Amino acid sequence: MIVKHRRLAMAIVAVLALTVTACTSRADQEAGTDDDTAGATTTVPVSGDLATSPDFGSLEAPCGPGDGSASVDPDQNAGATDVIRVATATDKGFEISPGLNQEMEDAAKAFVAWCNAQGGVQGLPLELILLDGGVFNAVAVIEEACDTAFAMVGGGLVFDAQAFPRFHECDMIDIAGFTVSVEKAMSNGMAQPLPNPSNLQPSGWMEWTAANYPEEIERTAVLWGNAPAIETNAAQVLATMEEVGGFTVVDEIVYNTIGESNWAPFAQRLRDNQVTAMTFVGQPSNLVSLLRSMDEIGYRPPVIFQQTNFYDEVLTEGAGPLADGVFVRTSYAPFEEPEVFPAMAKFLAVMDEYNPGGKIAGLSVAAMSAYLLFVTSANECLDSNDGVLERECVLGAAKSITSWDGGGLHSPGNPADNEPASCELMMVIEDGKFVRVYPEVGSDDDNGNGWHCYDNPGTASLDGEFGDAEAGVDPTRPN
Repeated sequence: MIVKHRRLAMAIVAVLALTVTACTSRADQEAGTDDDTAGATTTVPVSGDLATSPDFGSLEAPCGPGDGSASVDPDQNAGATDVIRVATATDKGFEISPGLNQEMEDAAKAFVAWCNAQGGVQGLPLELILLDGGVFNAVAVIEEACDTAFAMVGGGLVFDAQAFPRFHECDMIDIAGFTVSVEKAMSNGMAQPLPNPSNLQPSGWMEWTAANYPEEIERTAVLWGNAPAIETNAAQVLATMEEVGGFTVVDEIVYNTIGESNWAPFAQRLRDNQVTAMTFVGQPSNLVSLLRSMDEIGYRPPVIFQQTNFYDEVLTEGAGPLADGVFVRTSYAPFEEPEVFPAMAKFLAVMDEYNPGGKIAGLSVAAMSAYLLFVTSANECLDSNDGVLERECVLGAAKSITSWDGGGLHSPGNPADNEPASCELMMVIEDGKFVRVYPEVGSDDDNGNGWHCYDNPGTASLDGEFGDAEAGVDPTRPN
């Protein structure tokens, strides 16, 4: 029974690693140091002025004082009118993987402290409520949010589908840091900085691979773990390849999500099928094991191209030189380039100033962007609703934004139409570090903001059923 529980736990961690848009972890590196961990290549320009200034990247003073007239609907805010009660949910109490999603909570703490130091939202301070689902207690988290919070902001739960129907019954809203299930991703009570709809997926990384390695992708393999959510993502990957074109999939390989005792047969199968390009759907630690087995038999596909969750120190530190040459896409500003992305420099400075012990990782960037989207929408609501903050007003403001980049923290997503980013950049591992490979900053392929925005169109519309989207939709709520 203990073994079965641990297998479930490992599968849960793998699913989470796959389904969220994450960057390499910087848990052990404080902003402003020269630590070389996690592929750091620059010294982060942190200063007190940068940390405490009112602007956040391209967002002009999203937080600040007011004239005293702003208030919150008490019926939607646990009786309070002079403070905005926001709840950030994580699964940090998961016994098998303590601290799961902790970085989202850490980012929320830093943002709330920074925002309140500016004066709050038109003078209304944020009051942070920390919720812990521990993976298996998502229903209790939603119940507590309904009882205590005005809104859920900047969090995410592994079993987020369990939020329904209670989420809609109490008219809760969520500006989510990430979503896992199709129910949550397609919910009409939620907005997301970088949406993750089931039938519309980023395709720029495949368009880049196809353009640069047209011969190699004629013999492509796709490997994926046997957990249901990973199988769903693999189906999306295969459908995206078909939509982009040029890929000939010669092998589809399923492995045990919790790991294999011997990866050599998988490496041998790739060699036997003369695979020249591959993508691995799952978690970085399993790819590390496969890279080692490929090295042992002396065969490796010339092109390995990966989704954004492989932008992770687990890959660089675990595989060492064997990871060199692996391509990884990202829609988030790289930690290595604060000089290119002022919002990343601001993010690191805010974390260093207001929560210096907090974990820094991709999910913390997602959480902070969600908070920025929330306060931007709250400002719009207060301005248009006679100074009274109401849930549907805030959600409506968020879902009216057609282009959102968190002040420059990531490439633009479309919360209004629930569309993911069509702009990306490709990184490659060199000498154990992540470095930009495309586009070159300032080149013709750079859209002037460090990203390449694809016209072809950068997203793929997919046919197929990837879950029950209707389960997360309340027909009585505005769409």
